[in-house]
Order: sequence, then structure tokens, then C-alpha cells
Amino acid sequence: MAVKVNSAGSSATHTTNSYRSWSVDWIAPAAGTGQATISVAGLTADNSGNYNGDRWATATYQVPEAGAAPNTPPTASNLALGPSGATTNSQLTLSYTYSDAENDPESGTTVDWFRDGVQITNSGTTASSSLTAKHQEWYAVVTPSDGSDAGTSVTSNTLIIANTIPSLTSVSIEPSSPETGDDLSYSVAATDDDLDPLTYETRWLLEGSVVSELDDSETVPSYATRSGENWSMEVRVSDGEATTAWQTAQTVQIGGVVQNTPPTATAIGVSPVDAKTDDDLSVTYLYSDENEDAEVRHEIEWYRNGVLDTVFKGSGVPSSSTERGETWTARVRVSDGNAWSSWGFSNAITIQNTAPVATSIEISHLEMTTTESATIEVSQTDLDGDGMASPEVIWFKDGVRISSLDQSLVLPSTETMKGEQWTAQVRTSDGTDFSDNTLTASLIIINTAPTASVELNQDASAINPLTATISTADADDDETSFTVAWYRNGFLESSLGNQTVVPIALLGPGQTWSAEVIAHDGQAPSTPSVQSVLIQNIQPTAVISKVTSAVWLGELLHLDGSESTDLDGRILVYSWKWTDTDGGSGEATGAKFTFQPVASTTVNLTVADDSGDEASANLLVTPVQGPTIETLEASIDGQTVVLEWAYDGPNANFSIERNGVVLGEVEELTFADVPLTSGETVYTVRPVVDGTALQDGATSSVTAQVPSTIEEVSSGAPISASIIGIFLLLVGIGSLVFVFMERRD
Repeated sequence: MAVKVNSAGSSATHTTNSYRSWSVDWIAPAAGTGQATISVAGLTADNSGNYNGDRWATATYQVPEAGAAPNTPPTASNLALGPSGATTNSQLTLSYTYSDAENDPESGTTVDWFRDGVQITNSGTTASSSLTAKHQEWYAVVTPSDGSDAGTSVTSNTLIIANTIPSLTSVSIEPSSPETGDDLSYSVAATDDDLDPLTYETRWLLEGSVVSELDDSETVPSYATRSGENWSMEVRVSDGEATTAWQTAQTVQIGGVVQNTPPTATAIGVSPVDAKTDDDLSVTYLYSDENEDAEVRHEIEWYRNGVLDTVFKGSGVPSSSTERGETWTARVRVSDGNAWSSWGFSNAITIQNTAPVATSIEISHLEMTTTESATIEVSQTDLDGDGMASPEVIWFKDGVRISSLDQSLVLPSTETMKGEQWTAQVRTSDGTDFSDNTLTASLIIINTAPTASVELNQDASAINPLTATISTADADDDETSFTVAWYRNGFLESSLGNQTVVPIALLGPGQTWSAEVIAHDGQAPSTPSVQSVLIQNIQPTAVISKVTSAVWLGELLHLDGSESTDLDGRILVYSWKWTDTDGGSGEATGAKFTFQPVASTTVNLTVADDSGDEASANLLVTPVQGPTIETLEASIDGQTVVLEWAYDGPNANFSIERNGVVLGEVEELTFADVPLTSGETVYTVRPVVDGTALQDGATSSVTAQVPSTIEEVSSGAPISASIIGIFLLLVGIGSLVFVFMERRD
């Protein structure tokens, strides 16, 4: 498709009429340029070959710069196209109310005029009478703009151009001084602004009375007249829709000069001069006659906005037929029965606005605190149908006017104090006048309950007390106090009434504590402020203690976990694990643990408290070669076995074992023993360090051969010797039994 872009790059024109749609790419200007305005015009044609039926349609679009604060488009309301009863001589006027949420001034508003549904070329808020014709239907469309955005288009009322009543400019009887042989005729001039064809009606009057036989007759033949008679005639004209009032020509006397002097109507006035839409209009005048003839007839015509009103012909117009802004005048003539006076015009009065009537007032609060604001809503009635404008509002505090709040429908909380009485006086408005009546509403400022807040430390435990940090406030600046209630696991702890600290003696892990605080100002309590906290368990501490001071290869190592602690409970489980560099491992439970390290070993102790929390400790032990017994020797001295040995370790005692049975401990490096039996006896010596007998530190056992103490007896020995031998044998056997029993222990 063909699109022509001008050299400046500021417009694009569609140039191919075979396409009904087209597009153009537009590049936004540089940042900071602001809002861009795009204007679009489209031509509609009727394919008649001329321009008569063609017209343009236009639109404007604003494209805001990205990142800019959004603009709220303005609005148009209260559209009114007038005047009411407009004719072809009337200039049409459009009024509307422009509103903008950001109070942006009006800029770029468009007004489109439509005649019989077709937009015409006309701008502004008026349309010349030269554009109008009878029976046309007119309306306007307003698109408000604040220069940045266009608002929603609003359509006015439809105004129908009314027919213009014809006008009679002059009427007269000819000849003006007829003789008895003269026929009477008349001449008349009339106009019609709508250029409608006119028809005339006439009637002839003899001595003020209509001669119906002569209706619509252009002449009165001379044979119908007599000398001295007074003749007149009346004419009215019609355009087919409206007819003028009767207009009377001058009175002529047949056969001489009219001796009667027509009466006059003076001091013609319409009242009230400041009439409103609720006032009836009336006309008054003064009748006078030089011949002192009495008033026989009168005629009154009313003109609305300069146009004869064909409905009202009497002395008054009811208020129901008037509208604000209309101009009314009255025309009066009087007759003495022989002649009519000339028409006289009254003063012109303009129907004024009728003030609205305030009908109701509602206030949001009858009582409120200093933290609340009050609002007022009012309503009104208006005979002119006007909407409500900003009312007149006056606020009184304890009977004193507060001028800073004039015209405010809101009593803000910042202006009030406890105990005050406020009264609002309101008169409504229609934008022109305020209502004559005043409405009032009152309220009292009552006490504001205080507020309380409480915060609890979250680290409360068996070693850290639970503390409540309390604050209170009062909008009325009243002195405040507070009460505190503590709850443990949902149950009231009465011993802590009004305390701010819960001692550690009452705290246990897993408990839920709540503090409820209520503030008081002497009149009202606050809403309770409640905070809760869960008491945390304190993790236990695992401690490994070595009972055995030295760590020697192959020797038992005694470890103790009983020094592990739990500050808010007790330790229930001790779990031991060990692994060494040779790949060995093991597990055990209980507070104490004993094992034989054979290589570098890591020992882990995990303890668990009564809340299930755990803690661990590790100990690395590296065993070394411990002290040993060297060169253990045994010698026999009779029945005594003497043991001697060498030792290269720390201070130690020495455990002596005979045939696996511990005989005792000595500090020296020698030991003498008299075994109970003779024969082969095995001795072992072990170092005892810090009360522990070493296993690998012991020497290899040494064997001693204890000789027998009984000599051989000859056959010739006496019987007594045999008996003694048998006795000694029995004692030996008993000793052996005793030794065996001791070893079983």
C-alpha cells in the first residue's frame, strides 16, 4: 500500500484509495521529550463526484512518555444546548462543566456539532443562526482535554429548531378618511423568518363589533356603510403552523373626521421585576381617555425571548411556564369601544435563578473520638433542576466559629479534643444561589481509649528471664496505667500478676508463654495487646574426661562423659563411638567408657537431653608404649621364693601374681614368697600406675621349682614316725585345698 511521509517526518498520508486500512511505523522521540500528541483525520466520501457530501472525521491521541506519572483524563458534565425554544433567528449556545482530578487547566477540548445526525464544520461553543433552519435537530459532542489526555466524549441534549411565528409589521384601512361613496379596503405587511408561505385572516368591526358576514373580505362596499359609522378591521397571519394575534388597524369614520380620541395605556409594567422560576408573572397598566370614555376592551400579548407566546393572552403567566434565563415582556392596548390605543410595551424582566431548598443533613457520627473524622452529607431540591454545587459550611466549636474549616464537609480528627461539642451549619447551593434555609448537625467528642503494645524477648530460656517491654499511648494525653497477665501453656500464672519479668525458675523448654497487657486512662480500657513466645531448649554440652592420665599401647583407657551438662534439663543418653587408624571401630553407651587403643583413635561422645537436643565432643588419643617390667628373676632359699626385677617407668607399685592369683602390691623391686606347696610355681609381676594394673607392661612369667620339706623315712622307723608323716600329709592336702579355693576367688 502507498503511504506518503513528508520530508519533516511529522505526518503520513494514505494515497491509495483502493485500500480501506493502512499502517505506519512511528518512532518515539528521545527520552525527556514528554508526551507525544498524534492527530488523525479521515475523509468520508459518498462517491457523488463532488465535495458536497464529503466530510472529515478527526481524533487526537496522547502517548505519555514511559516512566512518567500517569495523568487522569478530565471529564465533561452538565452539557446543555440552548436556548430552549430556539428558532432560526437564535444563536445556539453550548455550556458544560469541565473537571480534572489533578486540577489541570482545560486545553485542547474539542466540540463537534451535528445537524440532523451529520457532523458539520463548526467550532467553539456557539453556532450561528445562519446555520439553522426550522425543524432541524442539533446536538454537540464535547471531548474534554487537559492538554495531555482527552477524556470520554459526552453528547449534549438534542435541540429542535422551532417554527418562527410570522410577524405583522403594519396594517391600515384605506382611505383613511372615507366618504359615504368610498369602498373600504386595507393594506398589510407581514414577514416570516422561515420564509414560509403566509395566509391572512381578516374581520371587520362596526362600532367595535365584528361583522361576521365580512370575514376574510378584502373590501367593505360603500353600500354597506352609513355616514357617521366607525369602522375598523383586524388581521392575523399564519404560516401553516402558527398564527399571529389579531392586529387592529386604525378606526375610520364614514363621511367625516373621527371625533373620538383613542384611549391610552401607560405605565405598563411586568412584576415581579426580579421574578424567579417559582413566581407568577402579571402585568399592570394605567388606562386614560381624553373623552373620558370608559375602558371597554383590552388586549395583552406576552413575548418570550422576543417571540410572541400564542398561549398566554391574559394578564398573567404562571410560574410553571417560565424557565430561568428567559426574558419576558408584555404588550398592551386598550379600547373605549370606538377606537383602540396603540400598542404599549412593558419593561423586560429576566427570570432569575430560584435558590435551592436544603432538605436534609446527615453527619457520620453523633459521638466520636479524637482519632476519628466526621463527614457531612446534604441534599436539596431545586425548581430549576440544577445539580448541587459546593455548599456553604460553617463549623462551630463550643459555639465559636472555626474559620479554617469553612466550606469543609469533613471535620478532621486533628482539630478535635475530648469534651468539645461541634456544630455544622450548612446552606446548599445550585452554583448560583445558596439556599435560604440552613441545616445544622452536631456531635460530641468523647474519650479515646488508650492503646497498649507489648514485646517479649525471643531468647528467653532457663538461663535468661522472659521480659515484657510495654508501651502505652493516649490520643487525649490522659495519664495511663496498665495491667499485665501471664499465661503458661494457656493457663493463667496468677503469681505473676502485673509483673514485667518471668524469672528463670518458672521457665522450661517447650513452654509457651503469653503476656496480655491492657492500658487504662481512668475512663476506658484499651484493646488487649497479646504477645507469645516459645521457650527454647538450651542445647546440652558434651564433655569427655580421661580417667586414665596416660595412654599406652595395649592398656585400658578409661573415659568419663558424666561431666557433660544440660542447663535446663538432664542428659538421658550417652553414645560413644571410636575409630582408629588401623580400621578398628566400636560403640558403647553409658556415662563411662573403657577400651584398649592400639593405634591413633578418634573418640566421639554424643549426649541427648530430655528435650531431644544433642551435642557432641571428640577426643583424639594416640597411645604410646607404656612402661614394662624387665629381667624378672626368681631364686629359691629353702621354702622361700625370692623375686627380683628391673623397672624403667614412672612411679608405680607392683602387683605380684602366683599361679594367676594376686598376692598383693609392693613398692620395692623385690618380693619374697613362701608357697604353700612345693613344686613348680608361676609368678607374674605387673606395674600398677595410678591404681591401674598394666596389661602389656607385665613381664613374662617366671617359674620357680619349690623343693619338698619331707625327708624319706626308713622301714625301721618307729610307728610314731609313720603317724607323724600321715599327719603332715593330711595338712599338706588341706593346704592345697585352701590354695585352690583362693584361686577360684
